[in-house]
Amino acid sequence: MEQKYNIELIEEYEDINFYSIHLEGEELSEYENFFEKFPEGCSYDEEIDVVISWLDKISERGALERYFRPEGHYGDGVGVIPIDIGNKIRLYCIRLSNKILIFGNGGVKDAKSWQQSTTLAPYVKLLIDTSRFIQSRIKDGTIVLVDKEIIGNLNFTRNEKK
Repeated sequence: MEQKYNIELIEEYEDINFYSIHLEGEELSEYENFFEKFPEGCSYDEEIDVVISWLDKISERGALERYFRPEGHYGDGVGVIPIDIGNKIRLYCIRLSNKILIFGNGGVKDAKSWQQSTTLAPYVKLLIDTSRFIQSRIKDGTIVLVDKEIIGNLNFTRNEKK
């Protein structure tokens, strides 16, 4: 099945920009869809607060490598927030630089690893593919990173494996 999507700017800060994947035909970005799953008063309030406090820290200090636990393949920049042990909530992202962060989706950890989770694996696989597409376009010059901006063709199509 073909999946079309783009990357859009969702939050701009002094030293970093937050971007998110936005699937064609969806009203909300993947970042927004993540937070929609956990309305205030849900049983994961404390864990969502931890995620939000990490996002606040990142927005103030930048996407420093130590703030993320690698989750994809070596060197692809795919990681997860938070890095806190024991937190069951996972928000996946691509750290392109200290100044550029692209959010995907996430959810409740329901398996030993994302690879074993039917819920989380599609989100991580989408980010792994997106990272590969971006790196390829950076190499051929159709995407350029300038400070905290991604400039170029941010529309993507992938064949989703079922």
